[in-house]
Amino acid sequence: MLGAPQHIIEVVSRRPNFRELLLNALHCRCPNCRQGRVFRGFPNRVLPRCPNCGLSYFRESGYYLGGMIITYILTTFIVLAAYVLSLALPAARRLPENITFAFWGCLAISLVVLLMRPAYSLWLSLDFWIDPWQPDEPK
Repeated sequence: MLGAPQHIIEVVSRRPNFRELLLNALHCRCPNCRQGRVFRGFPNRVLPRCPNCGLSYFRESGYYLGGMIITYILTTFIVLAAYVLSLALPAARRLPENITFAFWGCLAISLVVLLMRPAYSLWLSLDFWIDPWQPDEPK
């Protein structure tokens, strides 16, 4: 990078590649040190800071709204894909409507709970990858 300030060169040089970012997010680890955990408890109780390096996991109020949106988008795509595939099964069309409705509702709720943690962690990792911040920076 010709003429780029030194701090920009340092940030870009320590930025993980996108594959590492995704793996780190799926393991729900700190985007800075890649060691500390992001969550305590179930389902989405995010720690305030990384227990290892001290990176703040909350940059502003409502920060994880993007994580919720990722969760809902993934859930919608998976449910729609499963529904389209189920149309090819003749036995699925013979089930009563109440059972079918209960099945799709339970599937959607289960997917939201299952995808919530990785989506929140992905949101945190993507934000850190795009605009890294230091562990000692205030909110």
